Amino acid sequence: MGFTSLNIIDVFKGVSAIFLIVIFLIIMVYPIGSDLFAFFHTPPLADNLVTFEDRGLGVMIKYPSNWERSKIGQDQVTFIAPRESDSPSFPAGLGIKSHNISSGNSTLDSIANEIVDDLKHETQDFTLLSSGPSKLNSHDAHEISFSATDDNDARRTAMQIIVKPENLIYVITYKAIPEKYESYLPIVQSMLESLKFL
Repeated sequence: MGFTSLNIIDVFKGVSAIFLIVIFLIIMVYPIGSDLFAFFHTPPLADNLVTFEDRGLGVMIKYPSNWERSKIGQDQVTFIAPRESDSPSFPAGLGIKSHNISSGNSTLDSIANEIVDDLKHETQDFTLLSSGPSKLNSHDAHEISFSATDDNDARRTAMQIIVKPENLIYVITYKAIPEKYESYLPIVQSMLESLKFL
């Protein structure tokens, strides 16, 4: 004999009751609080951020205190995540580099196209994943995502944001080991949200 509509309703009620009982038991065993919410949501970045400010480079940014900061000349700074025990090299990093522009007519799209052309010629195994207009805080930007092998023969997934406040171009690069890219992205996004051009 087949299921009648009444039988289906009874089955649905039974499943719903079991589901509610399971939810009740979870709440009893794990009281609602930060631990339970942390299971469903990524916890906010800890209050271990320090501020880097450089008038010459024209930026101010907050970064995790356990990341290594390195200033390269007058126009570049990098922030490197600490090595993990299972990582042969650094797992992730963020770099900010400024460029003077000779022509005020250069658009973000044209600059992005030049960068993509350079990457194709200068990196191994270059694969463009996406390219298009974006926003960096209140500034118009162009975002490029790609994968390539870096100078140390390590495969990386990367995101470059090109932004043009005033008469400078900034190329902001986040790169990471492919399997670590998503896990470090929230930290990098917090850093980018703190970025100010001076």
